[in-house]
Amino acid sequence: MSQSTVSLVLSGKSAGRISARTEQAVREAAEELGYRPNMAARALRTGAARSVGLVVPDVTHPFFGLTMRGAQEAAWSAGYAVALVDVPLDRPLEAPLEALRAGPADGFIYFSVAPPEHRPGGERIVVIEAEPEGVPWVSLDTAGGTDAAFAHLIELGHRRIGQLGSRVQYPTFQIRKERWRAALASVGVEAAESLWAGAGFDFDDAARAAGELLDSADPPTAIVCDDDILAGGVYLAARARGLRIPEDVSVVGFDDLPFARVLSPPLTTVGADAPGLGAAAFEALAAVMAGEEVAGRTLPVELVVRESTAPPRAR
Repeated sequence: MSQSTVSLVLSGKSAGRISARTEQAVREAAEELGYRPNMAARALRTGAARSVGLVVPDVTHPFFGLTMRGAQEAAWSAGYAVALVDVPLDRPLEAPLEALRAGPADGFIYFSVAPPEHRPGGERIVVIEAEPEGVPWVSLDTAGGTDAAFAHLIELGHRRIGQLGSRVQYPTFQIRKERWRAALASVGVEAAESLWAGAGFDFDDAARAAGELLDSADPPTAIVCDDDILAGGVYLAARARGLRIPEDVSVVGFDDLPFARVLSPPLTTVGADAPGLGAAAFEALAAVMAGEEVAGRTLPVELVVRESTAPPRAR
């Protein structure tokens, strides 16, 4: 076969130009030889690599994994691949990002990671869970979800409500702390330092921080957590102190990760569609890569009430 005939078949452009018999022969030969197109060469020729980079701050966190799965599924459906860049919180972004830039990538999605200040001209990006000026973004309705969590506890009768927050203050966590302050102010309670503790996203550190709240002279009757993993730390700390959930302390999480339903008791949490968030981010990036104007987009969340919340126990 001529090179042009093979190229038309393997690039999917043979319809109406190459006979069915010839196309079948080319594909059978390619399969027998184990031939795969050279994607780097194709990217040089066409200027499109059909791949995007997803930059996350902690690939071990379940929510990031679920978000990546959503972005990946949407990308595959559009004929793109997703390359993951895991940037630990204590390391600079530039080195791993430059490595990805050196290879073929048509655009980037940054999850709770501020895009680098120095970007190649025309670099196409979308940001998840942050809203930098002049950059397309996709975010959860964090303020609405947090408000719903506090409204639920206030309706149950709680007034002394603590917050177990992220020690790393990404914009989404800053919003949650601001809404905590506003919720307490709405019922005339001061947002005292003794009602707030910060932790990293692992159960042991979360349990340590939750212990600070539970061991205070006047402990909270309910704790709202920035994340379900932090909520799991409250369960560990309460169990170590012989406290019962929700009889002694109510607990609310955020994200509705799969394990939230199997905690004992099942966790009340703010449900967020992580795969949908990833898919929406890729769709926004695809529009950017197509040269379209893309505005910010906020995705809804929903409070999922389970058995970890109840009216406060009389003291």
